[in-house]
Amino acid sequence: MIRGIFRLAWQGSGLQDGLRNAGNKGDRRAFPNHLSILCDGWDFARLLAAATEPSTIVEVNMPSTYPGRKPSYLMLIRIPRRLFTVCLAFLPSLAMAAAPVVLNVTDSATYGPRVAPGSLATLFGTDLAGDTLSASGFPLTSNLGGTTVSVAGTLAPLLYVSAGQINFQVPSSVKTGAVNIVVNGPGGASAAFNFTVTAAAPSIFQYGTNHALAQNADFSLNGPTARAAAASVITVYLTGQGAVDNSVADGSATPDSPLATAKAIATATIGPLNAPVKFFGLTPEFTGLAQANIEVPSLPTGDYPLRITAGGFIGASAVVSISGSGTPYTSLLTLTASTAFANPNPNNIALYNGIAYVCGSNRIAMVDVGDPTVPTLLGTFGDSILNGAGNRCAINTTSGGTPFLVDIVGADSGPQQAFAVFTLNNPRIPALLTVYKTPYSHFENLSFSGFYGIATTSYITYVTATGAIASQQGDFLVFSFVNPTAPVFVTALTPSSIAGSGNLNLKPYAEVVGNYAYVASSTATGASTSGVGTINVVDLTLPSAPNPLAQIIVPQSAIVLSFGVAGNTLLAAGNTAGQRNPGVPDFDFLGNLTLTSMDLTSPQLPSITSTLTTQTPANGTFFTSAFSNGVFAIVNKPPPGDNSGPSSLMIVDARRPASMSLYPLQTQFGFSGILTTSNGFLLAPTSLGLNVYRLQQ
Repeated sequence: MIRGIFRLAWQGSGLQDGLRNAGNKGDRRAFPNHLSILCDGWDFARLLAAATEPSTIVEVNMPSTYPGRKPSYLMLIRIPRRLFTVCLAFLPSLAMAAAPVVLNVTDSATYGPRVAPGSLATLFGTDLAGDTLSASGFPLTSNLGGTTVSVAGTLAPLLYVSAGQINFQVPSSVKTGAVNIVVNGPGGASAAFNFTVTAAAPSIFQYGTNHALAQNADFSLNGPTARAAAASVITVYLTGQGAVDNSVADGSATPDSPLATAKAIATATIGPLNAPVKFFGLTPEFTGLAQANIEVPSLPTGDYPLRITAGGFIGASAVVSISGSGTPYTSLLTLTASTAFANPNPNNIALYNGIAYVCGSNRIAMVDVGDPTVPTLLGTFGDSILNGAGNRCAINTTSGGTPFLVDIVGADSGPQQAFAVFTLNNPRIPALLTVYKTPYSHFENLSFSGFYGIATTSYITYVTATGAIASQQGDFLVFSFVNPTAPVFVTALTPSSIAGSGNLNLKPYAEVVGNYAYVASSTATGASTSGVGTINVVDLTLPSAPNPLAQIIVPQSAIVLSFGVAGNTLLAAGNTAGQRNPGVPDFDFLGNLTLTSMDLTSPQLPSITSTLTTQTPANGTFFTSAFSNGVFAIVNKPPPGDNSGPSSLMIVDARRPASMSLYPLQTQFGFSGILTTSNGFLLAPTSLGLNVYRLQQ
């Protein structure tokens, strides 16, 4: 008796009938030459094409459930005759399995975009495996049900496979940088897919709503009902540890002794305080799982963000619950809901008629936030227009006109960027009106004063050979959208005796507030990055003829990078240092975050209320957004040295502008543009979709 295992894929619902009728004598239909079935090394497609004898299937082991719902399926067939006399050509619904397609590779904990050698990773795609299978024990196999994963030519140990997802261990021999991965499944080999490997990529496993998978000193699961006391040590489970001092064979369980300590130096913060890391390395009896034993600092009772950095690489944060003395801490914002979709960063967001338009580089996603607690993805548009070069967007809702959305399209470094204008006459089905090529590039943002679009540009020039900055430039520009199907460039701000009115300073952000535009800038100019941050005021009583009014010096900052306005309070986010000059290896901002509140009671001449110089390193600030009550949300770029890392969402309580407070909230890949709503919600796109936060006070 010959026994073989066949992996068959089918379409439709005719499989059972096909098997039932497979024993009909005299049926000699040719075997379909597009189907290849291998059994014990034999190619049945070739053998059956030459078969001349009728055959009978004696036994087929099938699951008790109807298999038509599964994309592929294992059958055990016993054959009492010669091997080549079997004929499966009668199965009318047999079809070749599709080739695997890899769509994304992430870490297995938070689905961040980078992984480390020896860590746990997750691969998403289609037709990856013929069944859903999990590893049965250690050492892990590199073949689960016929599916394998090759990383830079090395087979990876597999923990789990299904049609849409594979969990695997990144081989410890893989080098850092761009690495290719190939999946071999029922339908053959996938095309090679590139992903990023870094020396370390700390990523905390989570449960519930962003809560860290951590054990307290008594081995209880850390949470609101089981908090960790100050000075106790919690064990936080993560992956992305990178190389260890006592290496463990890939796929094998880590032994209890000797301990495998990560070579990367790890640090941690809980809330605003440093938290000493007592141990950082692999967890015994598991593969690729790491742990960080962290001492809890003294904090009032509350839930705080935990952030771990390893080897200079920052991980996404997760919440830990702490018990302590003093007034209990309650976060001003809580994560209420989220919706998932692919979202390349950076991006920004605009809102109209209960629909959030998340504008990324490849497409614009529409999310129904009419009920912010249940955000729902409606669809996407603009793919063929943005073509990977989408930038920033804004919506015009001027009374008397049809609302429209404008997306800045084109590379910042290109000679010209364009405005893609979409009508929102039907907000759920935006339609392209025009793509207008502007005479400028390096756009930073766009806002509206009536039917006039106000934009700023900001850029440097430098000596290629040395990286030395040669000039710093920024324009204040006005465009007419009176006819949104044909935008027109109107004017650039004309230099005057008012300081900062020219175009020889950076202008990273501007916003229209009533009849005035406020512009974030610096006094630094030319080849020198030494300067003082400024807010420039421009009168827009006649938008087609903007009039510079004043330059307000912002103390303790070298440059102002963004701001938000709530009532009569303007909060400016700046940096204590300008850009690295020469820009080797990059032009990062090298200082700490500064926060300055300004009183707009006299909007043409804002006055400084207070300035807070924080201890938060920040390579710039993406965005600042204001709630109506004087609470602000800001998104800081990663600190220098980890430019591909996650951004940080922070909260500033400026309800008493003379005594502001800064609270870290969450660190996540993809944070950039944010938007506050009039009913107390914050919309924050990430690389995984859209997060919705609710204001608590």
